[in-house]
Amino acid sequence: MMDQLAMFKKAQEVASKKNELDKELQQTDIVGLAAEDKIKVTVKYIPAQLPANPNPGYDVVAIDIDEGYLADVACEDLNEALVEGIRAAETKATQMVAEKYQALQDDMQQMLAGMQQN
Repeated sequence: MMDQLAMFKKAQEVASKKNELDKELQQTDIVGLAAEDKIKVTVKYIPAQLPANPNPGYDVVAIDIDEGYLADVACEDLNEALVEGIRAAETKATQMVAEKYQALQDDMQQMLAGMQQN
């Protein structure tokens, strides 16, 4: 019975850490660059909203374009650069989230290992 209580307590700790990580990530501006850094795309992390939306995502919150670049760029090139900037920001965000969640994953694996021993 004590082992189950300890496991429940550990599960609560992991859930609390996850919530803290989500809050930290939501407050972080993640910037992707394109067109030789003339376009900056800022995204914010959106944690999973269970059960309705189980997948986390990213929301573009700002796009900054150098005025000189904007004056001279063709529409098609601007479109490609914007897509490149968004992808760069999402890639960077995905890597950041994966790094932050690695510690949480390690905690969960320890918890599962403890359950299997019982």
